[in-house]
Amino acid sequence: MYFRWRCEQQSLKRHSAIPPARGLATPRWLMMVCTRYVVLSRSVSPSNMDEYRQALIAQMMEVTNCSQEVALDYLTRTNYDVETAVRHFFEGTIPAAITSSSSPSISTTSSSRTSLPGSPEASTPSRAGPVLPRYHSLVQFFAQFLTLPFRLPLIVLNYVYNFFMGKSEPVYAHIFEYISKEYPQYDSQKEAVFYKRRLTSLRSDLPTKQWRWLVTYIHDPSGSPDFFNSLFTSNFAEQVGSRGAAFFGCVMGSEDAQKIRPDRAFGKSRRSCIIIFVIKATSLTRKLIIEDLSNPEAVATNVDLALIDLIAEDADNMERNRKQNESRRLMEEQNREYEASVQRDLERRLEKEKKEEAEKKLREEEEEKQRQSEERLKTVQAYKKERMEEDTTAEGAHDLLIRFPTGKKVIKFNSDDSTEKLFNEAMKSELCPLYFQMHLSFPKKPVPCLPQWYFDIVSAEELEPKEECLSNESTMADAGITHGSMVYIDNL
Repeated sequence: MYFRWRCEQQSLKRHSAIPPARGLATPRWLMMVCTRYVVLSRSVSPSNMDEYRQALIAQMMEVTNCSQEVALDYLTRTNYDVETAVRHFFEGTIPAAITSSSSPSISTTSSSRTSLPGSPEASTPSRAGPVLPRYHSLVQFFAQFLTLPFRLPLIVLNYVYNFFMGKSEPVYAHIFEYISKEYPQYDSQKEAVFYKRRLTSLRSDLPTKQWRWLVTYIHDPSGSPDFFNSLFTSNFAEQVGSRGAAFFGCVMGSEDAQKIRPDRAFGKSRRSCIIIFVIKATSLTRKLIIEDLSNPEAVATNVDLALIDLIAEDADNMERNRKQNESRRLMEEQNREYEASVQRDLERRLEKEKKEEAEKKLREEEEEKQRQSEERLKTVQAYKKERMEEDTTAEGAHDLLIRFPTGKKVIKFNSDDSTEKLFNEAMKSELCPLYFQMHLSFPKKPVPCLPQWYFDIVSAEELEPKEECLSNESTMADAGITHGSMVYIDNL
């Protein structure tokens, strides 16, 4: 029964403590007293080394309320020094690794986008750390509730002490300022490792540098300097540059670090990290984040592999875009050919319709012309028939010979008679053609004897009568026709 009661008490202590934040950490003197008491209260011998380490892990878990993996990691890094491990845990720092650790953890690919220099990211990565209390029974819950009045003053005092007496960390606008002050031995190598300008100047350098990726390193001054030192003793920066990427460094808390990854994105634990972005026009798209930088060689390998994957992905995208552009070009060419074919068909159809319309119009004009010609012919024939049916003969003091192509006729006239009398007398003869004009033999000249209506009909028939043959109300004397004159009929 006693053993069961002791286990319940140990479980109650382990799960009832409130996880400390950086700003609400336990006072250092209280932490040191507790840890030294625990260490001195346990005896260590070579025969029970494993039991001793298990006891240290259990004590670390009881004091910090963390998981077994986190306690083992801190104790391994501090060579199982519980005091140092607890101090690093509550201060939120990571001790330098004494033994080689596993490969750095790489977060999953993210598609968060930020402008250049960038807008804040909203994603919050997770890491192992203090766990929230879990209540397995009502007894644990009430125990946690009852102990709150005793723990609350310590929490408030610790917060007030850190707020007024805590050491404020300097803010560096550029990582070169941090190197010049904290690591002057690297002052001559900094320009060969990091991008020498601010993040806002990166946009103006893109057209000349033609960078396609951005590898950013956010350095925590209070964290482990192992990876930071390795940047100046290895070819990491050259390796990044050979992959067509820019290597940009900044100090945590600076304006550039806020743009790349805001403080709230770090959560409760703030430590150095590497973020890889894809540069697209004037925006940055986050592709990868590496938070565990304890093994610099593994980090360099993972960054190089990530850049190789990005290069392959970019090549695939370019090939896919090329195929899409080629397909689009072929489709546009086919569309142009189809539109040209449709246009040619339309032009041929319009030309055919125009030709048919012209032929139809010409045919109608010919028909109209034929109809008018027939009407004119009927008019002349009717007039000739009317003249031939007259029984009157020409009278006058003078004789005139009208010579037809197939015969002749003698008529009488007076000098003051109209010249149209010649036209009417000629129409009475069967030998007279339907379309004609007259002329004198001596002197040879046209006889103005055609009436206006007849002259218009002959002109409409395109027989080209002479203007001098129009009567214009002329008399025989005006036309120079005297006794014994001879008038010839010209067949049109």
